[in-house]
Amino acid sequence: MDRVETVIVGAGLSGLACASTLEKHKKEYLIVEKSNRVGGRVGSIYENDYIFDVGFQVYNTAYKESSRFLDLKNIDLQLFKPGSIIHDGTKFHMVSDPFRDPKNLFSSLFSSLSSFSDKLKVLLLIFELSNYRIENDISSDVTTLDYLKQRKFSEKFIELFFYPFFSGIFLEKDLNTSSKFFKYVFSNFSKGMACIPKNGMQKIPDSISNNINEKNILFDHALIKVGDSKVLSFSNNINIKADNIVFTGGSEKLIKIKSAEYNSVCNLYFETDIDIVNGKYIHLFPKDDLINNIAILNKVSPSYCASNNLLSISILGDYSTLDIPFNAIKKRLSNYFGGSESNYDLVKRFDIKRATINQNKDFFKQRNSFYDDGIIVSGQNTVNGSIEGAICSGLNASNYIIAK
Repeated sequence: MDRVETVIVGAGLSGLACASTLEKHKKEYLIVEKSNRVGGRVGSIYENDYIFDVGFQVYNTAYKESSRFLDLKNIDLQLFKPGSIIHDGTKFHMVSDPFRDPKNLFSSLFSSLSSFSDKLKVLLLIFELSNYRIENDISSDVTTLDYLKQRKFSEKFIELFFYPFFSGIFLEKDLNTSSKFFKYVFSNFSKGMACIPKNGMQKIPDSISNNINEKNILFDHALIKVGDSKVLSFSNNINIKADNIVFTGGSEKLIKIKSAEYNSVCNLYFETDIDIVNGKYIHLFPKDDLINNIAILNKVSPSYCASNNLLSISILGDYSTLDIPFNAIKKRLSNYFGGSESNYDLVKRFDIKRATINQNKDFFKQRNSFYDDGIIVSGQNTVNGSIEGAICSGLNASNYIIAK
């Protein structure tokens, strides 16, 4: 039986960040991953000259710890425009950041989507949360919706902007997510820019894995059992004894530690030859009972689709066992962007049950951090449900091992 100082279960972002730090400190480790690639929930499929990210995801340039693990020059981040384009059921409106997108200041200021009071409240919130840190927030946690009501935003602006924009991040429709996570996300979007790597979100985990000795990653091996004395049994009849075990991606359930609950999403990709104006903005659809948001990815990075426009559509919830009315979606797309239904072709579908962790009110009181006698739980559920949260959790795990 092989013996390894540290076994990391899962090659998602937290596992990779942990391994990268152990590598830097010349510690012995082995990552064991059940799939055939690194990245976990962050990844891309390269198929027929398309890049399909597995679920609509973005990186944020405000992430401090993540930037230390990534070769940002090589990743070549491509920026979305700050703000969003919102369809109110009749027409599109622009909500833009006046500081970072000044040329659209007037169209945003005079949009009927929000009152002048709402605009002032947004600016005040940007100022108040400019240096926000969850660990320094001693206020009582409430739902995001209750927090927005406490801030006296109008019902119209909450419905038309906050609901679709943050539902697309939280992947839940009711804004029941912790207000502390809302403040964290809002702060990052105010300071940083939403972006995607030139050649897909897969380049983020790939960049971290470049810091890891490839001999220390074992693919296509699923953890089956954790026995006495930290003996791990994997598929393909491999047993490994470890001094430290880092559980990521929900694998801690095998040692009967409660894993996180998740929100689900259905991600559809449509190709169209219809040109879409303002394609570098994320489009929101608060009046649509199916489509929450659309990103025109090739407008941000042409590598995603060389010939036409590639639309990434997010439908909130678990649709894995349900029929989706594709013809109805095509009709809606033609109403929104022009052309006829025949101009829109479905080219990819992802049903993602475990898309992001559920972070309801008081999540940050109940986070699942666990360090005991070489048993370590890592992952977003120990910090927060973001790329930065996953990477920070891996860093925390490695620091614990190094300090032992």
